[in-house]
Amino acid sequence: MYELYSRLRETCMIRVEKILPRLRGNGGFLGSRGEKMVFKSKKAQSFVEFALVLPVLLLILLGVVELTLFIGSYINLVDLTREAARFASNRDPFASASAGDRDCSTPNSFNFYYDTACIFSPLQGSASCTSAAFCNGFNSTLPLKSTEDDILISVFTETGVNHSGSEVATITNQWPADNTPWVWSSQDPDITHNDNWRRDCNRLSTPAAANPVFTKASMQTYLNNTAMPNKGFVVVEVVFCYHQVLNIPFISQWLPNPMKIHTYTVMPLPAAQPTSTPKP
Repeated sequence: MYELYSRLRETCMIRVEKILPRLRGNGGFLGSRGEKMVFKSKKAQSFVEFALVLPVLLLILLGVVELTLFIGSYINLVDLTREAARFASNRDPFASASAGDRDCSTPNSFNFYYDTACIFSPLQGSASCTSAAFCNGFNSTLPLKSTEDDILISVFTETGVNHSGSEVATITNQWPADNTPWVWSSQDPDITHNDNWRRDCNRLSTPAAANPVFTKASMQTYLNNTAMPNKGFVVVEVVFCYHQVLNIPFISQWLPNPMKIHTYTVMPLPAAQPTSTPKP
């Protein structure tokens, strides 16, 4: 076996030695000068192609990073609305203290709407906690700005109304007022920035936000007529202006900066469930 391997190796070496001089001759393409020219031209071509493609790749990469940050902000806001709605679902909206109790750090002075909004406030002792009243919450990454952002909270009551001999689930009440949610920006002494949710992030009024998203009529469309009557719901919404972190000019030409994010959560609220009137 070893002898066979040696013979094959010698045969291959003889053939290679016969072919190489021909390739390295004047007419061959492996001459020392021609070989260097071929390699240099290939390297130069690669550098030119890389220089042309690099800006496009960088824009795509930066765009992916910006999109990731935007999606992360959206997910954080969704989680905050869920936490706030879960907090509100275990409390009584009709047993609140006076409307003037607006302080997240005093749990003994409870206000259903404002304390629910406190879930969106920064962590106690964090650098984002610039307002003593609106602090002590769960928001560690996206502090809300009273000049741009907003929180909306609504409570709905659903009862069974008799229509032509059949009971149909119907939204009968909305608190704190019909077709008017509780609005965080309207609680601030700075009346210049009331109802931020009605405007875009550049403080311009938008026709689409002229009316709230959740009203008695809109909630009625979500109900099935055969749904069980006598239920209560709480709706927590947040409107947040997302400012691009990288602020890439190319992306800003196609997408608004800042960009509005609107998320919400609907949760059952047993305390808003209507009860039958006791017989005398």
